[in-house]
Amino acid sequence: MQSVAMTGAFAVANNRVSAFATDASKTDAVRINIRPHEDAGPLPHAWEECVGSDRAIVGLREQWLSDLDRVKREIGFKSVRFHGLFNDEMGVWPSGAKQPNFLYVDMVFDAMLERGVRPFVELSFMPGELASGRTTAFFYKGNTSPPNHLADWAGLIRAFGEHCVARYGIKEVENWAFEVWNEPNLKFFWAGTQSDYFELYRHTAMTLKSVDNRLRVGGPSTAIAAWVGDLLEFCAKEKVPIDFASTHIYPDDTQNLVFGKDEHYAFEEVIPRALEKVKGQIKASQYPLLPLYITEWSSQNPAFIAHTVKSTIGLADILSYWTFDNVFEELGIPRTFLNKNFGLIGLRGVPRTSFHTFALLHQLGDVRLETDVGPVLATRRKDGSLAVLLWNLIPQDPKQRTSMGDPLVQTGGTFAIQGEPEKFTLQVQGDHRRGRINISRVDNEHGDFNHAYQKMGSPVYPTAQQIAELKRASALPQPEVVYLDGSGQITISIPPNGIALLTLGAPRT
Repeated sequence: MQSVAMTGAFAVANNRVSAFATDASKTDAVRINIRPHEDAGPLPHAWEECVGSDRAIVGLREQWLSDLDRVKREIGFKSVRFHGLFNDEMGVWPSGAKQPNFLYVDMVFDAMLERGVRPFVELSFMPGELASGRTTAFFYKGNTSPPNHLADWAGLIRAFGEHCVARYGIKEVENWAFEVWNEPNLKFFWAGTQSDYFELYRHTAMTLKSVDNRLRVGGPSTAIAAWVGDLLEFCAKEKVPIDFASTHIYPDDTQNLVFGKDEHYAFEEVIPRALEKVKGQIKASQYPLLPLYITEWSSQNPAFIAHTVKSTIGLADILSYWTFDNVFEELGIPRTFLNKNFGLIGLRGVPRTSFHTFALLHQLGDVRLETDVGPVLATRRKDGSLAVLLWNLIPQDPKQRTSMGDPLVQTGGTFAIQGEPEKFTLQVQGDHRRGRINISRVDNEHGDFNHAYQKMGSPVYPTAQQIAELKRASALPQPEVVYLDGSGQITISIPPNGIALLTLGAPRT
């Protein structure tokens, strides 16, 4: 059981003595000082700027829209990126057509904008009528061939750009990002060469800028943090516009391909080290201030998510999680209700621990506070209150693969609970040493519906009543409430790969 203890303080939860109170005299806790009056710099919520989704056509489904409503409301995501905007199923270029058709695109974009969420426009895949081949990817058969004629592709991009500006206005569309393709360094997603992709990028970027120079375009949207330096060199040499660099990185990506054969890092350090590598390539280019967008990464582990957010501060302007829900069919229709596909929200709107993790991250302030070194992210919010996130990350065996970076396997990773609890003693300095603390947790006992699912017999087809029960079981309980009496010290135990958010009200003046 998790525990909260106070030294020189008393604990109250819902007008009763906290069930988590324990002996605070033990000396094995990790001690962390928090200094509320010492700023450590800003905390841009880069993880909220964008989030991923399956493909464009699922944006017409009620469950997708319902899940989008929820992540916007509780997590604050600002935009959504998905594959397949130009798939044949979207009807953008019907067989025999002389001009494109954007009716389905409008339906998806309208629904997003009505919910206060912008499109992050991934320009993919190739309409069959324009494709030079029949190579396809995934269950939905997105065509990954280069265009038969680059002029036809440019004509589509021009019509699309003009349509978006005419329909939504340049004041809106200039805030969108137009990303050229998805993972063209993988044969699975791009049947051409690197040179073919660079020409695709050239025609796309030049065409969008000819529609309106304020439209923002970038790439290469690669897997394993590749090609960024190459694309920047191409753009500088050929005078091709670029407004941002984008790439993807997963913690189980093959490190020989990411870093070279002589560099290997712990599983938990792959993402931040890869971002450092790409950031260095940008700084060494002709575009040293170019924004870096990480448009795919993933984990279902609450502590890993928290660690990644902290360890990438200042390295990326966007840290787009893949994906926000389980309306996800890259490898076909889901075969089980409780599956390992990507998604903060599972099937039928049942939230996962990863969803609750991002909901707690959303409560962090925008100013970081100085602390001792440790698994902690302490922040000050605009109203003067403090929000402090703690986590207990259990290192993963580097030989274990979660398949998060493999497009042929496509799972969102695992949430392992092996390991030992960790006890932390926080010492809050300054004016916040007295007052109420709310404690919210995410771990295998808080916000996890697996126990309830197993208890009901792990049904393949849960009933509506069972789904409602799973939603209740996965909901976070009300925060624990404790009070500091002036000592400013609190001891808290966190289970393996769990997190805890402590919020302290603004000091009274």
